[in-house]
Amino acid sequence: MILLLALLDSEADAALLSDLFDKTYHRMKFTAVKLLHDESEAEDAVQDTFINCMRHIETVRDLAPDARPYYLLTAVKRNALNRLRDKKRLTGLTQEEMIEDTNASVEEKAIRTLTLEQVHDAFKQLPEDFKDVLRYKYLLDLSDREIAKLLGVGKASVRVYLMRARKAVLKICEGKGHEKA
Repeated sequence: MILLLALLDSEADAALLSDLFDKTYHRMKFTAVKLLHDESEAEDAVQDTFINCMRHIETVRDLAPDARPYYLLTAVKRNALNRLRDKKRLTGLTQEEMIEDTNASVEEKAIRTLTLEQVHDAFKQLPEDFKDVLRYKYLLDLSDREIAKLLGVGKASVRVYLMRARKAVLKICEGKGHEKA
């Protein structure tokens, strides 16, 4: 990045972008990773965003100092979404499907390969607490926070219950039976 800053005409512009880089890099990378689910792709998005800012330094310079970080965060978000859109063209998946697929756990991806009948039969064999948490999540489409409130537990516990319930479904479908974790 320092090498790129040296290409700017003005030392003041180089100092401005260097300062912005130092202040916003981690937030920008976090935003990009959250969308792309790929650290190296996120780093590329952040670097491309800074290169674009260098090309349009006048716009950055004209912004109010407190607005500049928000401008960069919006720019990196757009860059990441463009990357997802470009991937969609290559894979044929919609942007929502790509985001949903990258957010899915290993268990969720494996369950998607099962037939509805297999999942239904496995569901009938689950203990009630696993059935409840799966119903809340997938039939009622409740958030982890809402499920936690209903069950009187923390959000982390809900995530653990969901993981264990999905694993139990997979074990039953693989013919191993169910062991409560």
